[in-house]
Amino acid sequence: MDSPAWQTEEMTITKFHDLLRIDPSIGPELVNKYLSAIKQHDGTLKSLITINSTALETAISKATETVTFNQTNKPYPPLHSVPIILKDNYSTSELPTSAGVQALKTIQTKADSEVVSQLRAAGAIILAKANLHEFALQGITLSSLGGQTLNPYDRTRTPGGSSGGTGAALAANFGLAGCGTDTMNSLRSPASACGIVGFRPSTGRVSCVGIVPVSRTQDVAGPMGRSVGDVRILYEVMKGDDEEEGGCLEVGCEGVGSGRPVRIGVLEDYFSPEVHGDGSVESEYIAENKTVQDIMRSSLDSIREQDGDITLVSIARSHPDWSYGALLAKGDTQAFEFKHYLDEFLQSPIVSSTPHRSLESIAQSGEFDLQAMTHVFSAALEDPETFSLTSEAYRSRLEHIATLKKSVKQCFDKYDIDALVYPHQRQLAVKIGAKTQSGRNGVLAALTGRPAICIPAGRSPATASAVLGVPVGLELMGRRWGDDELLDIAERAERILKGRVVPALY
Repeated sequence: MDSPAWQTEEMTITKFHDLLRIDPSIGPELVNKYLSAIKQHDGTLKSLITINSTALETAISKATETVTFNQTNKPYPPLHSVPIILKDNYSTSELPTSAGVQALKTIQTKADSEVVSQLRAAGAIILAKANLHEFALQGITLSSLGGQTLNPYDRTRTPGGSSGGTGAALAANFGLAGCGTDTMNSLRSPASACGIVGFRPSTGRVSCVGIVPVSRTQDVAGPMGRSVGDVRILYEVMKGDDEEEGGCLEVGCEGVGSGRPVRIGVLEDYFSPEVHGDGSVESEYIAENKTVQDIMRSSLDSIREQDGDITLVSIARSHPDWSYGALLAKGDTQAFEFKHYLDEFLQSPIVSSTPHRSLESIAQSGEFDLQAMTHVFSAALEDPETFSLTSEAYRSRLEHIATLKKSVKQCFDKYDIDALVYPHQRQLAVKIGAKTQSGRNGVLAALTGRPAICIPAGRSPATASAVLGVPVGLELMGRRWGDDELLDIAERAERILKGRVVPALY
C-alpha cells in the first residue's frame, strides 16, 4: 500500500476506517509502520515505557473482523483497529502500570481501568504505554523508569507534561490517538508543547477508576490526538453516562456548529509574562512571551476575520484570585490528597501484585527520581497532620474552590460568553534540565472542573535546534458540562488556524 492515500503520518481515525473498507490488511500494516517508527526514533525521544508485544497479533485478528464488517456492510465500532497509546498510569491487565516509577516497575493489575475497558470494547488496540512525569506530579516528563522525554520539535526542550510521553509519541506519529490525565495542566501542556490537541473534559465526565491517582478533586482522564476530530471520537468512547454528575447544567446541549454565533472572552491577564510574588518577571522569558503573544494575537485575528459568527470579547481584568500564584497557594489540593488516594489505589483489589502498598514504602525504597519529585510527594509524609483530608487547611482549599467556581460563572454570565481563550503557556516549553514548567495557565480549568482544550496555534521562529520552530498552543475553556459545545468551537478554530505541522525527525 504505497499509494499517496496510504501514509502513516497524520493518519486520522476517519481516514483509517475509510481505507479499511478498501483493504483490511491496512490495519496490521499500520501497526507495523508505527512499530517501525518507534524502533527508529524512540530510542532518542524516550516517549514510551512499554510496547505491547501482542499489538500486531491483535491487529491481525481484527483484520479478520474487518472482512466480516465489510462483507455485511456493517458499521465499524468507533475505534475498530485503532492503535492507541496510553499514559502509563492507566491500569492494563496485561501490561504493568508503573506511573513512571522504578519502585512500581513490576506492579500488575487484575483488570483494566474502566476507560481502557471502554476503549477495548470500542475496538481499540493498546499499542504502547507512554512515559510521564513521575507520578504525574510535574510538567517536564522526567521519570526514574522512562528517563527524560524529549520534544520532537526541539530536542533541547521538554515535551511539557505530565502526559508528555503520549504527546511526544502522537506528535511523532507513533500511534493514531492517545490518552492522558490532567490534574493541573497535564493533557494540555504536552498538546501546547508538541503541536497536538489535548482535551480536559469536565471533571466527572470520564471515569478515573483504575487510574493511578493524584487528586480526586482535580484528576481527569482525557483524549489526545493530532486533530480535534480524532479527540472527539475518542472522547465519545471514554466518557460516561451523560446523566452522571447532573448532565448539562449550565448550557444547552445543542452544540455550536458553524453558523451559530459564539462569544469568546479573551482573558488578557493570562497573556503577559508570569509575575512572581515579589513583582519580578524572569528576564529570560520576556522575549519568549512576546513570541507567544504574537502567535496568539495573530491566531485570534485570523479567527475573527474568517469566522463572522465568532465574536471576541476582551476581558481586561479578571478576578485577582485567578492568578497562577493565588490558585496554587489557595486552591490546589494535590499535596493534601495524593498520599491518601495513592495508598488507597495500591491497596485496592484491582492491584494483583505490587512491591509497595504505600507511598511511605516507596519513599523508603529510594527507587524514584528525586529530581522529578515535588512537594506533593513529600508533604503528607513530613507533615501528616496538615496534609490530610481532615485538616482545616484542606477544608479551606475546598471552600476556595467553591468560591472560585462562582467567580468564573459570574464572568461567563457578565460577558455572556461561551468560552474563554488564552495561551496555554506564556512561554515556550522549557529547556531540558529545568525543574519545572512555569508559565502555564491550565489550573483555572482544573480547579473549576470546566472543560478545556488546547489546539496548535503556530510555532516560534526557526532555530538551529528547532528547524520548524517550537509549537505554541491556544487554550479554550468552556462552560461546565459544555464539553461538546467546546469541541465544536475548537473545530471551528482549528479549521482556520491549521496549526498542526509534522515534526522533522532525524
